[in-house]
Amino acid sequence: MSGTITGGCLCGNLRYESLREPVRAVICHCSMCRKHSGAPALGVVIFSVDAFRWVSHEPAWYASSERADRGFCPTCGSPLAMREHDERSVIEIYAGSLDEPNQVAIEDHVWASRQLSWLKVDDDLPRYPGRKPSA
Repeated sequence: MSGTITGGCLCGNLRYESLREPVRAVICHCSMCRKHSGAPALGVVIFSVDAFRWVSHEPAWYASSERADRGFCPTCGSPLAMREHDERSVIEIYAGSLDEPNQVAIEDHVWASRQLSWLKVDDDLPRYPGRKPSA
């Protein structure tokens, strides 16, 4: 991948860009990602905050738990991002909000122990029962 990665919400009110490729990209199966996105699993692309910026303005943030806030467009309601309190050096952007989602490659599945029984994902990517173990 080379070049800037861009994206935004459904109405176009919120736009973002990253000048560097992602740190990581995963599919998350946790119940909070399901509820926030309305999808059975959520593609999450993780960017370093020092190469990422909101082009227009920041989303509205909702404290979804003691450890994270989730961002959404206050105009159209599109879910866009998550920031974990213990991971301030990165921002997690929802893959569906990317202008060109095929610019990134999903690397693994997290919280696979919570994957819905009827969701069949046919890939050979690593699956972790919770968060990916630290290297």
